[in-house]
Amino acid sequence: MDYKTKQADRTLFYSRNDPKDRRLGELIKRGRVDEVKNGSIAILGVPEDRGITANKGRAGAAEGPDGIRRRLYRMTPGFSSQFTKLDIIDTGNIITNGSTLAEVHSAETEAVTGIVERGGIPIVLGGGHDLTYPGVAGLVNGAGIQDGGLGLINVDAHLDVRSDEDGINSGTSFYRALTQLPNNALHGDSFVEFGIQEQYNSPYYYNWVLGEGGTVITLSEISDRVMEFFLKAISIAGKNNRKVALSLDIDALRSTEAPGASASNPSGLKSPELDKIAYLAGRDHKVKYLDIMEVSPPLDQDFRTSALAACAVFSFLKGICER
Repeated sequence: MDYKTKQADRTLFYSRNDPKDRRLGELIKRGRVDEVKNGSIAILGVPEDRGITANKGRAGAAEGPDGIRRRLYRMTPGFSSQFTKLDIIDTGNIITNGSTLAEVHSAETEAVTGIVERGGIPIVLGGGHDLTYPGVAGLVNGAGIQDGGLGLINVDAHLDVRSDEDGINSGTSFYRALTQLPNNALHGDSFVEFGIQEQYNSPYYYNWVLGEGGTVITLSEISDRVMEFFLKAISIAGKNNRKVALSLDIDALRSTEAPGASASNPSGLKSPELDKIAYLAGRDHKVKYLDIMEVSPPLDQDFRTSALAACAVFSFLKGICER
């Protein structure tokens, strides 16, 4: 199949040319979707932020995938001897130039479907949060998930369950997931909103999520018990051995740590807490998909937000080593 992707720029794959200090840019292969094998972890970028501007947000997240790569590929594999045994392939970026937003979504779904059909675990780097829906649709298609067989966790300051009747935007992904996924794969009782900030959300949408049977865990509830509450979220989403997808919106973190976000907020999770969330997800065999959305390098300071997102990917991979 002709996946509409372009390989990631070679210059992003950092090397110190030192066999005693190898970096992820040397260990992660640059390739294509059709090179993914059973057990591979496949990184896919979607440099697209028209969904953000359609939702009256600030543009810039189209530069997110390569911004995250630039920081991630400078990292070492850490201290786990298993890390270097992971088969990680960077399958490049979805081609967005000359395509409508709907066409980009379709291309993303096709690419994620191809990754999952081949037995890979996709890590999708965005881009606007509207891109979670086509990514999760690809997981459903590729894994053949049937009625109620999917669990979904959204780590976010916002609920993102706006109707798409007036068009797709960055606030519609989880409305679409609950109402439009193939095979009715997601039921409300396996959907968890995590880290939600009450002051930035309409009570109408909060009540809509509850009416669908979803669980909303607010930032104030979590307090300093992030690991405890995230394990609860995985338990809810993964009940009855469902396959679980995890979406991380970088605006779930406080703006002092993540200034490069389309909708940054002064309150939020701390960066070590995001690392713990990603690590716990990586360890759990039920988690089959990860995305990180809304990292906006033009709004960033000292590459802080890109580096934070890269650390979350590292933590997820570290968790996978312990499955």
